[in-house]
Amino acid sequence: MTSTPSGQWPAYTYIVPQIYTRAKVRLIGLGSYAPKGIITNDFFAYISTQLGDPRKAADLERVTGLKTRHVRVSTLDLCKRMAGEDAPGLIYPSDGSQDETLTDMAVIAAQRALASAGLQASDIDTVIGASSSDNDAFPTIAGLVQHRLGIPTIRATMLRGACACQTEAFQMCCEVLKAGSAKRVLLITSEGLLPNIMHVLDWKTSSLFGEGAAAYILEAVEAGETENYETFAINGSDAGQASSLYYQTPLRKDSIEMAEVDLKIQQLFKEGRGKELSVLLSQYHVGYTKMNGKEVFREAPRAMAESTDALLRHSGLSYDDISHIVPHQANSRMTRRLGELLINDYGWPQNTMEKLAHNFSYYGNLSNASIGTALVELLKAEKLKPGQWLALPAVGGGMNYGCWLLQYHGLKNVDAAIETE
Repeated sequence: MTSTPSGQWPAYTYIVPQIYTRAKVRLIGLGSYAPKGIITNDFFAYISTQLGDPRKAADLERVTGLKTRHVRVSTLDLCKRMAGEDAPGLIYPSDGSQDETLTDMAVIAAQRALASAGLQASDIDTVIGASSSDNDAFPTIAGLVQHRLGIPTIRATMLRGACACQTEAFQMCCEVLKAGSAKRVLLITSEGLLPNIMHVLDWKTSSLFGEGAAAYILEAVEAGETENYETFAINGSDAGQASSLYYQTPLRKDSIEMAEVDLKIQQLFKEGRGKELSVLLSQYHVGYTKMNGKEVFREAPRAMAESTDALLRHSGLSYDDISHIVPHQANSRMTRRLGELLINDYGWPQNTMEKLAHNFSYYGNLSNASIGTALVELLKAEKLKPGQWLALPAVGGGMNYGCWLLQYHGLKNVDAAIETE
């Protein structure tokens, strides 16, 4: 297909279509990991009711499409400390570790990706990581995973930002492989947003998030291979939209003030003074995520739709060639809105809605680990088949956005990718 009948690009709001990457790269490894703790909607319904804005679990599911979230044991402990020992909806595993870290989760996902590709750690020559919630400034998760897996002391790069770091990392992997500076890249993502960058009692935001990790192995295509391994990646950024979703990391000078604010929040919660608590959270800008849900819903799906549409036009594929659109799993309404925009604004067919992957209901928003987890879920459901074309769009605070368009060629060991124990 061409860009438009007149040879012009659509009037995109966000994406600059001419700036993209085209490379011969294949996805050969995939793995994910979800911690064993569970938070149900009953927990956040309890918080909302305590704060004088009563909700039922069914109300939260209807609005968000979310049923459960996988989290670490330490996050369950935090939730109990914040909301009280009697808070419902916190399900502890029988064998969960109290000390599980983002790096621990990333290592398991990476091991599964390596096994799915039939590779050893020594076969990797670049590690790239992405996280919204990595609270270790250095060494980074990428460096720690490299060390834990016994990968030689090669390049280990970490991207830190919101949920579209995953598409930025896809593009970086493609560019590294295209440049010839690596043969195989391990991409790891790991997230713990709920405890690390938001306040548990800010339930309208915190209720959307879970925890987990995902990993991919990408490989450069040897010259002379006849099969089509072309992939396409694009990303963009518009800081003009930053106020709709942003986060400022606390500094040492903020620690005393943060402790005082937290104590005040706890007291307001115990007294059921929800309005005052909300005002305090909105006024205090350091250490907690701030989100304007209406603005995010209005703008974020459009950025993903533009990124997806632009890459389809670059590829020359038809709409029918795309088997799955696997977006960042932000929430159910945003996924649905992405499909509506592709159909109504960019001429995609009605069956586009059927191609949208959705696993938000049981995991929540996993930020940069969301797409990898959704791909593994497609494998488990036996819906992901060799030869299918995939579009993987994402958008995140900042605002950043992007997409990766690739053809799936299968894994040597699918069972390793879908392992859950």
